[in-house]
Amino acid sequence: MADTWRWTTDSKLCFVTTGATAPFKALIESVLSSSSLETLCAEGFTHLLIQYGTAKDIFDRCSLAARFHLAQSGAKLQLVIDGIDFNPEGLQAQFKLVQQSKGLVISHAGSGSILEALRYQIPLVVVPNTVLLDNHQEELAVAMERSNYLIRGDVGNLSPAIAKSCDFRTSMSQFPPITSGKHRETKSFAAIMDETMGFMD
Repeated sequence: MADTWRWTTDSKLCFVTTGATAPFKALIESVLSSSSLETLCAEGFTHLLIQYGTAKDIFDRCSLAARFHLAQSGAKLQLVIDGIDFNPEGLQAQFKLVQQSKGLVISHAGSGSILEALRYQIPLVVVPNTVLLDNHQEELAVAMERSNYLIRGDVGNLSPAIAKSCDFRTSMSQFPPITSGKHRETKSFAAIMDETMGFMD
């Protein structure tokens, strides 16, 4: 991926993960909207990579429109856009690139994706899917933002969250490491979630 993209020391990656089994299609549309693209460019991002899962048709349609918008701007807006399918081996390679480039992850509000991103101590914008019934994505995102672990994003307008992410890097709370080996004494993710959500013993 880095070779294809002509990766340089000045590269800055925004990686978007939308979920594997039931991808968050509105998030793909939102991050590829004109306002999101313009904010990403204004904040110095050079690359946008979207994990689209089974929603490749949505990605193809929206990325085509996005590339046209960037082309119409001339040299004003420059952003390399690419997409990947679901990878059963995980997202470690993408998170490492974000970490190295001092970039950003934008994620659906799945607890697995949140945990994996936070372990890399990288700025994370979490976007709840508010149309889902009987889910706690909004509560989780709000509670985690209150604890300064992440930024809650609005699928209707991602620009404010993207703009906030750059300064957030220096002020975000340190998330505890994985509970194994020498770190076994640290809290489990479930315990942290219970504490963050206010479910105390």
